[in-house]
Amino acid sequence: MNLELRPVADGVYATSRAELQVEVCDVVVFDMDGVLIDVRHSYPVVICRAVDQFLAENGFSGDGTAVTPEETTYFKAAGGFNSDWALAQGVALVYLVKAHMAGARQIDGLRNLSPDLATVARAAAQLGGGLDGLTRALGHWADAQDLERALNEWDRARITRLAQEFYAGDQALTVFGVTNDTISGDGLMLTEKPLVTREELLAAPFQYGLYTGRNRGEVETAFQMANLSGIFPEPAIITENTGIKKPNPAGLFRIAEALKPHLMIYAGDNLDDWQVAARYETERPLDAPPCLFCGVLNGSPGPMSFNLFQERGADLMTQSVPHLLRWLSQRRRTWAQAEAPSRS
Repeated sequence: MNLELRPVADGVYATSRAELQVEVCDVVVFDMDGVLIDVRHSYPVVICRAVDQFLAENGFSGDGTAVTPEETTYFKAAGGFNSDWALAQGVALVYLVKAHMAGARQIDGLRNLSPDLATVARAAAQLGGGLDGLTRALGHWADAQDLERALNEWDRARITRLAQEFYAGDQALTVFGVTNDTISGDGLMLTEKPLVTREELLAAPFQYGLYTGRNRGEVETAFQMANLSGIFPEPAIITENTGIKKPNPAGLFRIAEALKPHLMIYAGDNLDDWQVAARYETERPLDAPPCLFCGVLNGSPGPMSFNLFQERGADLMTQSVPHLLRWLSQRRRTWAQAEAPSRS
């Protein structure tokens, strides 16, 4: 059977096998950022501002920015950076290492110092991704003494706190349980917009789950903004507060136990999401429901998304959740009509 992705509907790609399997899909699990919520003007910008602020607090100077929103996609494509806080920490570490290598703290000059961010992200991917892969990669360029000095300056908690304040602004206490001591005013979370409507979700014949790296405060804020409260059953909402983090497939196992699907689809926009579904399929017992992965395009890896998902053998890809739901609903109706004579 042909396992190559091909267009099957407007904005949807599927393998031949997945096209048949989805007829019995009754649960769709979503990531949040880049899938249900448009975060292009929030989290990527938060990363940039948090890094710049942290570097300024540590003696860096210059008119330029250390990282652009477009450059954050390199790290999303590397894998292991589902957490935007971790991504900000990673970029800050790159600059700390470069500063010790060069003996200077001028951001514009350090941007031009090899290796650039794209090269660092590719090297991190080859070494397993995430902060561990990044640290190992930086060790290939910096000597042990420079790397150790950089790590000693690397205040991950401070970078996280800055990111939270830039994101939530005056609502930081409500969203994260921290006061906004450095950043005041509106947070960048107010730039977010829904990518799917409540009506579109309720019109489709599915139950829904959510597996996200956001904490519960961030999720509730997004639910209120997008009018999605009450759509996801409580046991099928997996957030950072549950203690389960991607790419751990335990989140999908918990949702499967709660919703008892025949077959579920996990829709996500980055490689950590793909890995969640891949590990679930590898680890699930025979009596657990299967799970297909649907890569949502135009998310955090940017224009690299299609090739990244295709290279890893994704079952499905879609331009958006509404595109996916329309096609799945049509496949479900086709299956139901075919089954009707056999049940009569």
